[in-house]
Amino acid sequence: MAGAFKLISIKGIRLFVHWTFLFLVGWVVLVNARLGNNIEQLAWSVLFIVAVFACVALHEFGHALVASRFGIQAKNIILLPIGGIASIEKFPGNPKQELAISIAGPMVNFAIAGILALFLHPFMFLWETPPDVSITHGHDFLYNLYAVNIGLAAFNLIPAFPLDGGRILRALLGFKLNYIRATTIVATLGKIIAGLFIVAGLVFFNLVLLVIGIFIIFSASAEEHYLRLKALVQGIKIKDIQMYDYNSLESKTTVKEAASVLMNNHSKYFIVMDGPHPIGSINRIEIIKAIAEMKYEIAVGDLLRKGLSYLDGEKEADTVLEKLAASDERLYPVMENGLFTGVINFNQIIEYLLIHKAETKEYGRIKSLTGLL
Repeated sequence: MAGAFKLISIKGIRLFVHWTFLFLVGWVVLVNARLGNNIEQLAWSVLFIVAVFACVALHEFGHALVASRFGIQAKNIILLPIGGIASIEKFPGNPKQELAISIAGPMVNFAIAGILALFLHPFMFLWETPPDVSITHGHDFLYNLYAVNIGLAAFNLIPAFPLDGGRILRALLGFKLNYIRATTIVATLGKIIAGLFIVAGLVFFNLVLLVIGIFIIFSASAEEHYLRLKALVQGIKIKDIQMYDYNSLESKTTVKEAASVLMNNHSKYFIVMDGPHPIGSINRIEIIKAIAEMKYEIAVGDLLRKGLSYLDGEKEADTVLEKLAASDERLYPVMENGLFTGVINFNQIIEYLLIHKAETKEYGRIKSLTGLL
């Protein structure tokens, strides 16, 4: 995961923190320095920020662990200055699953707030917050963390994509409507809410509200278009879309030997073979990087990233759409009954749809989706 550092792994779910998180810590240090705060106040401020993101991580673990109960794996969680992201391998299979997975995150924050409330003496509701509460003092630490968890849960319950509230509302609508119709309703509602955020940001000169509004608008559109594309490929098997034209390199080929291949071949990805068996795919940039580092005698097979997987040709394309969409051009080997039959990538799915639906009413929709995904 580029630019991120692994912290821990729980039940196979790896927690990463992105290097840009340091900007947030740096900002806290600068604010404290500008206010003339002492070392103790600075320490409490940094500790509070770390505690908040620990709660964000627990929120994401809540999603991931519930998803695993339905056989949906979330291998990575990454913490960014704007929050956390859990990478779930596939879309929940039905409204019941999406509802359970989506509501788990906010419930974790409510649970944390409930536990912290037990240690608040005297207990105060949010509207009773004294004006002098600060993150720079230890005696306010638990109350502030309590308030933040209530805020995180409430914010995430806003019914707009990509927030949990949007997915919860779609799941509830999905019990009565088809998922595309439910997604369209939530996406439209999300755009209205985003518009209100943008207006509020402009009126009150609040950059945070403005950014949130813009983020929701783009996320709502992407969610709607992605689900429509997923619906278009339902029923189509991977073996019906796979390509037979690809370039390959033997795993024992050295970087020096591969360099001469790159000079006469402009493919972005190569299938790496061990005899008749594919063992993964490699980006030409990864080979060029090895050349720049003068690793001439290293075998191409040793440059492969761990965890590269094969795709079963008998599976339907919509089950791997999210995996392929993560990188438009990365090639994945396709296997049928243990035999290597071809390759596939996300762009091939788009081309297949454009070719096979050229004379249908869905053609224009596919073209618009191609420009957004």
